This record gives sequence, C-alpha cells and structure tokens, in this order.
Amino acid sequence: MLDRILFPTDGSAGAMSTLEHALDLATDHNATVHVLTVQAEDDTDEDAGTELVELAADRVRERGHTPRTAIRSGRPYRQILEYADTEDIDLIVMPTHGRTGLERLLLGSVTARVIRLADVPVLTACPDAELRYPYRRVLVPTDGSRCASAALDVAVGLASVADVPLTALSVVEGSRNDANVRSSVSRDRIDERAHDAVETAADVAREASVSDVSTAVVHGSSVHNEIEAHVAENPIDLVVVGTHGRTGIDRYLFGGVTEKLVRTADVPVLTVREPDEAARR
Repeated sequence: MLDRILFPTDGSAGAMSTLEHALDLATDHNATVHVLTVQAEDDTDEDAGTELVELAADRVRERGHTPRTAIRSGRPYRQILEYADTEDIDLIVMPTHGRTGLERLLLGSVTARVIRLADVPVLTACPDAELRYPYRRVLVPTDGSRCASAALDVAVGLASVADVPLTALSVVEGSRNDANVRSSVSRDRIDERAHDAVETAADVAREASVSDVSTAVVHGSSVHNEIEAHVAENPIDLVVVGTHGRTGIDRYLFGGVTEKLVRTADVPVLTVREPDEAARR
C-alpha cells in the first residue's frame, strides 16, 4: 500500500505527463502526493521555484488530492533522497528526461543515484511512452535473489490493489560458447533455478490474491533485450525490477540491465533495492 508518493518536478512537459501517472496511483491507493522542486544553491529566483511546484500542485488538486509542496536548494539527488527520508515517502515517481533545473542530470546522475540510493521504490517513465493505468499486466523479472523478492513484493502489492495480472519472468543468459564452458549438467541446474524462481514468485503472488499469474523462462544472450522483447510481445504496462541480482541478471542488473530499461523502456520501470543494502555509500 502506498500512503505517500513523492513527485520531484522541473515543470517540463515530461514531468507533467509523468505526474498524471503518479496521480493514477495515488487515486487507487488513496495516497498523499508530495510535490518537490530543487533549485541550484546559487539560484535566487524564489518565484521560479514557487511557480514550478504550484503548476504541479494545481493539477494534483484538479484530480481531487490535497498536495504537499516543498522547494529545496542544493544537489537535486541529495535533496530528493533527504526529503523522501524525512517525509517517510513510500514511492518516488520521476521522468527520465527534464527541461530545466534537473535537465542535465536527470537521466544520468540524478536518476541513477536516486535509483541506487533511495530506501524506497523509484518509478521512472519516459515522457514519450504511453502510460496506461490500470496496468494490463505487471512484469517482474526474477532470479530468486533477495532483491528480486523485494521487487516481487512491491509488484504484488500494486497488482493486487489494481486487480491486474502479473507475470514472473526469468532470463537464462547464454552465449555461443556455452557448450565449451558449461556442462549439460550445469545448464540443467541453471534452468532448474530459473524455473524455481518464477514458480516461487507465482506462489507469492497467488497467496496475495493476485488472480491472474503467469510464468515464463526464456533463453538469450542479452537479459535486457529479452525483457524488452517480452514487454513488446505482451500487454505489459509496468516492469518491476530489483537493482541487484544473484544469477542470470546479477552483474548486469543496476549498471547494465536496469539502467538500460530505465533509459529505453516504452513502459514505466519501477526499481527496488534489497532492504538490508539500504545503507548509503
């Protein structure tokens, strides 16, 4: 259940389109929407910051919610994280591109740092993407790791509240040289772990009363490509993924797979960190 949603904004068209998605979630979860803008420390134009938050706040009110607004100054990612901690935020929603304020950093260091360091899930969406809600289906890539389990819990909660289907997907990564470096026994064990991971995820979802649950195990040389292919071939409207993994998507998950999904996915991507790795580096 989401009680408090944080929306950092720079007033761009991309930010405003993503706000609509945040408000869809807020309506279903009866959540309070927090609107935050971050100004540079040397920016003395306080009216500009007020205009940005009020632009978004007006839309929040139009959708029937009472917003909480804030203006901070400093490094954007630090201010976003500190605000989320102070206000006990449950979900951060932000676009992958901006226009002013966060523009130069949003896709790169700001978004990456918020995803990597936030103690709460972070939902990012490309402004050009078609943002559907309620979701037709939620996709959870899983390798059975603790971080994947944390992502699954979030996905199950969203699917349950919205009463939408969920798919658990495991990607078995291979290469043309597999036959030379892996025995058939080893490959069988990897396949077995992948099937165990999705079946365990499916059991968790069914126990949480998600009525429509499916599983898929696919093989390919690129985890990122296989996830995006599954999204393209199925009515997926949200991908929920952990930022670290154990097998299959382990060494790629934040630096490669998750970052690529955040940058290029045609649907929103919700990232979740493993709870006991929440201490910031």
